[in-house]
Amino acid sequence: MDKVLKLENGQYDLIETVSYPNGGASYFYVRDQQAIIIDDGICNYKKDEKPFSYSLITDKQNTYMNKYAKVYRFLKEDMGIINEVITLSCKKEEIPIKYVANREDHADASPLEIDFENNFASVYGRNSLKYLQKEYGILDKQGNNYFLDYLLRTKHGDYAVEENGVTYHHPQQIGLERYRRQLQKQNTCTEWGIKLYRFSSEDCRFENRIEDDIKTFFGENTDEFEENGLLADRPVKLYEHQENTLEEIQKQRAAGINTFLVVFPTASGKSRIVEEDLRIFSRKNTEFHALIMAPNTNIIDDWRQRVKKSLPDLQEQIEICSFAYMMRNYQKYAQEKYNYIVVDDERVIIRTKLEKPSKIKGLALI
Repeated sequence: MDKVLKLENGQYDLIETVSYPNGGASYFYVRDQQAIIIDDGICNYKKDEKPFSYSLITDKQNTYMNKYAKVYRFLKEDMGIINEVITLSCKKEEIPIKYVANREDHADASPLEIDFENNFASVYGRNSLKYLQKEYGILDKQGNNYFLDYLLRTKHGDYAVEENGVTYHHPQQIGLERYRRQLQKQNTCTEWGIKLYRFSSEDCRFENRIEDDIKTFFGENTDEFEENGLLADRPVKLYEHQENTLEEIQKQRAAGINTFLVVFPTASGKSRIVEEDLRIFSRKNTEFHALIMAPNTNIIDDWRQRVKKSLPDLQEQIEICSFAYMMRNYQKYAQEKYNYIVVDDERVIIRTKLEKPSKIKGLALI
């Protein structure tokens, strides 16, 4: 690559090159408070080789995001569009004014996102989650929608956080076309004046380091933060392949947590856990009403058989239906009717003891 990148808005000097262990390199150009990263051949590798550490990308990019006002990133194959992207981003009238709908109420939190929220709360306190807006929508100049894992507004600017699993974001894992779209999303953030930081599953193995990074990138405290108000404390407990799931549910429920996400492999006993939990819950809540929602008739029939066989004395208090049925008919039911709700899909979500029971539109937990 050339030592100088000449663009319409000026000359950018090559200040750093990062070469990756099994091929490819990234070139870092800087002019004043703008940086441009060019990736050359980093999507290619031999199938019998292990992809290079994804933290080599996230660490360096986060450093540049923190240091410079604007950071763009392109594939070498797309260098022909650099002038257009940077020129248009400097024209304020060209920035999209059509905001896409956010989808914070329609997305599960992944284990990686829960880890980030816990680290963020560890740095700034549990109430700090009110500053994070989840699944924030942006729109590029071609009308393409993108959703950011988190948006943090501050008095000094906006920050985005992307929680990146290596399998779904590493350029050598996802290939050139998907990586190109990832960069389009990132450059759209820059056009919107949003600094995008990436934290990968590799990075999150080291809690102390992540917490230090959070303070470095966003500040020592919340004094400069502005409330987004859409993400409150997430009272969800994630369980995966744990023998003591049922016992832990009771323990956490007693501690005030009322929503549980139960994740197990197929045929490993998710439904059995719900059966036993319903039995336990009914002993302390004799007047309870339960709702079990499932995606198709096979799962609905399975639940009906389970309740009939395992919980015959509770049949009158447990309703079982499809998601579609309840979405069409939720107006028929009083808000306070159900105090035990199960959403059974690829994973099981259990919600109990709702302080303010919601109509079904408020129960769209998946």
